[in-house]
This record gives sequence, structure tokens and C-alpha cells, in this order.
Amino acid sequence: MSATPLQIQDAIRRARAARDFVQQHRRTEAVIEALAAAAKSWLPATSPWRAQAVERVPAASGFSPAMVHEAIDRIFGAITTESLAALLEREFGDRRVLDEFRPHGRGQARAMGVPVILHLLAGNVPPPAIHSILCGLLVRSGNVVRMSRRDPVFPRLFLESVQAADPDLSRCVELLEWPREETALTQAALARADAVIAHGDDSTIAALRRMSPPGAAFIGYGQKVSFAYVCREMMTAEQLPALAALAADDVSVYDQQGCLSPHVFYVEERGALGPRKFAAALAEAMAAFQARIPRGKLSVEEAAAVNTTRSGYEFRAASDRRVAVWSSQQPNDWVVIYEDNPSFEPSCLNRVVFVKPTDGEPRVLEGIARFASYISTVGVAPMSDRMQEFARQLAALGVHRVCPIGQMQRPPLWWFHDGKPNLMPLVRWTELG
Repeated sequence: MSATPLQIQDAIRRARAARDFVQQHRRTEAVIEALAAAAKSWLPATSPWRAQAVERVPAASGFSPAMVHEAIDRIFGAITTESLAALLEREFGDRRVLDEFRPHGRGQARAMGVPVILHLLAGNVPPPAIHSILCGLLVRSGNVVRMSRRDPVFPRLFLESVQAADPDLSRCVELLEWPREETALTQAALARADAVIAHGDDSTIAALRRMSPPGAAFIGYGQKVSFAYVCREMMTAEQLPALAALAADDVSVYDQQGCLSPHVFYVEERGALGPRKFAAALAEAMAAFQARIPRGKLSVEEAAAVNTTRSGYEFRAASDRRVAVWSSQQPNDWVVIYEDNPSFEPSCLNRVVFVKPTDGEPRVLEGIARFASYISTVGVAPMSDRMQEFARQLAALGVHRVCPIGQMQRPPLWWFHDGKPNLMPLVRWTELG
């Protein structure tokens, strides 16, 4: 049911009042403990939050029940007292700066969360929604959250788990729904926001940025893609099976819907085994992942896109030795496409991935050039000294994260999403001295 302008106004008022109370009555350590306890309550097999998510999320998001279980383990397993403290320390140096004046330069300073943060969620994958709400609560701000129609379940259940751990803290979050197309409602919410965290495609982010108040901090997360690079020293019979399993994990988690999902694996030539062997091993690993965690249900449009991509490359492979295709026995569960073409090729998603041979990093940098501003994460194997130089070159292009293959879908809680601080834009500073 869509929120009304009055409901949005009331939600902002309640969130602001709850924030004022929590700012006075909760210290940072208590907030950390409550959030870690809420996350921990999701992990047991008997967790009520887990059971409800597995029952309700597939209908809304399309993910399989097994994928929902996997998401719960990854998301909430990463939220601990240690990781929350690390997130605060990385951004503020001293997390007690949120409680009191602390030494800062030649004087002292204190940071306070802004009164109201507006969160505008996309819902293609669950982690960004949880992380966004988590950040707003860590700085003890009021939070008004417009949920996505694709994922109204995870935010609600997460808030219920926070309520069980700390009812007063949970009142700092108000969850609402209204259609993205209802710009008048969005403008009503934006007008009263002190900070905005927005997820969506680039046109949506640009429109929201224009509508936001001039004085409000705006943190926008737009369209991103990722890829991976395999060095020739990894292409041995001993190492390939484990490497392929890690690669299949990176591709298959969340059915390739998120910005961290690799679309292409570039594999160096001149290894003991060639790039085609990597493609074949990846196909075998994709089949094993599918058996353990099935891909979710496809829409008619998604199924058509996968079928068109697969059949088009199969047609080419019949007469072009530079192309090969491996696909699942059941239609459209997964597809691996080998193509001897260095250009970056965006996937149609839903576990469709390209493998491309390369003679080295310079050729890859040329191949990705026109997509450079859209690249989020690059997975590499191994993380060698040579890859340090590659990472430097990627950073110069604007790439935000370089990590080992197998970790692309497991960013630490404190990572700079799209190269942006998580917490610093959400606070205001007072200097003393």
C-alpha cells in the first residue's frame, strides 16, 4: 500500500523524535551490541527471521529458498561487534567521537548523526538495504526508508530483529512504500531529509540528486558491473578446480543481479592449461553450484534474454572456432560463453558469464576502457605483486575495489562502496578549542 504525504510527514517526525531520544540515551557501544545481537539472531537454523525470509522473499524477489539461506548467512554472518567497530574506527578513527568530544588535531571534536536520513532502495539484491539501514543506526540518526517492491521483506524482518534487541533503537527507522514513479511523494520526503542514500540506475540517481535539498548530503549508488582476471600461473591442473569453484560462486550468488557480480573472466594465455580449459572447468563448477543453490525463477523477459544470448553464441560456435558455449541441461540455469574477443561484454545476467583469453593486462585495460566508469569490482587470481601494479592502473581508471576471486561477493562491512565513505557524509561535526 502506497504511503500518503501525511504518512511520510508523520514518519519523518517519529524518526526524528526517536533519534533525539537515542542520541541522549544510547552510547555507541550499546548500539554496536544491539545491532550485532540482531544480526546473530538470524543465523541459527531455527531463527524465526530466517524462516520468515525463506518463506516470503522468493515470491517478491525471485530468488530460490536456497539462495535466501545463503544470503542470510553472508549478510548477517558479516555483522559482528568486531566488524561494526572496525567500520566506525576506519571512518572516524575513534568511535567514541559519536558520544563525546575527543582529541582531534590541536583541539577536540564530536560527530553527531544528522537528524533524518532518507533511504531510497533498489531491491535487486538484499545486502545494500541492510547495510544502508545499519549505517543510519550506527550514527544514531532517524531513518525513513522507502522500500523496493522487489524486496519489502528483508528490511521489515531486519527491523523486527533490531526491535527484539533494542526497541528504542528500532524506533529510529520508519519503513514505507510508494511507487518510484510517484515523484511528488519522493519530493515530499526529500524536502525534509538531512541526508539521502539512493540506489538505482543512473537516470534515477541523477533525478534524485536534482530533487534533493541543496544542504542535504547525497550518496548515490548507480549502475555498476564487475569482471575478473586470471593469471597464467593459476592455470594448472592442481589449482584449476578450486579456482573454478570460487569463480562460480562469484558469478552465481544473487543470480548475478548485483554490481559485484562478474560478467567476464579474462584468462591469460601461455599457462600450463589454456583459457578454454578454464571455461570448461567454470561450467562444471556452475553446474555444481546450481545443484546446491538453484537459480531463481526467471521472468518471461529474463528467460527470453538468456535464451537469445545462448542460442546466438551457439549459432556462432557452429562455424567459428573462436567461440564455444557450455550450458545447463535444464534450459537457462546457467551459460558459460568462451569468446576470443578482448572487448568487455556485459552479460544479460542470471548466471550467464563470458570467458575471454588475453595476452596480458594492457589488452584488458584496452578492452574495458569504454566501461571503465561503470566498473565496481575486479577479482584477480592470484593477489601477486604483479597484480598490485594492475590494481594501480585500475584505480587510475576509477575502479573501486580489487580483491581475490572468490571474495567478489563478500566485501567487508567497512568497504567503501563505489569508492565512497559510508558514515562520514551522515554526520555533522562540532569543534571544541
